[in-house]
Amino acid sequence: GISDLFDGIIDVKDCQFETKHSESSFHIAMGKAGVDNPESCIFVDDSVTNISAGRRVGWRCILVGKVGRDCGKKVTTEHAEHEIDTIHHLPHVLPEIFLPTEKSDQKEKD
Repeated sequence: GISDLFDGIIDVKDCQFETKHSESSFHIAMGKAGVDNPESCIFVDDSVTNISAGRRVGWRCILVGKVGRDCGKKVTTEHAEHEIDTIHHLPHVLPEIFLPTEKSDQKEKD
């Protein structure tokens, strides 16, 4: 699984109901997570609008899905660091986040 990759989930309620296409939602999320450096944040989404907002704030952004869910046409954006077909391709473009950590090593020992 991937549960060891996350310390928690920050949703729209945590972001004062600001949506993902609002830059303020990214700033609020960073505050909730206790993160100061936006470049240490990774945003994975299938919306070009949301990806653009995340990138404007300085987050690393991955566009998932090269075909628009509503239009059925090819989607792309210069704001994405990577564009992948499915979330299953994430380890190929960001292998560093799938490396063992002290946290995952401890879970294996427990």
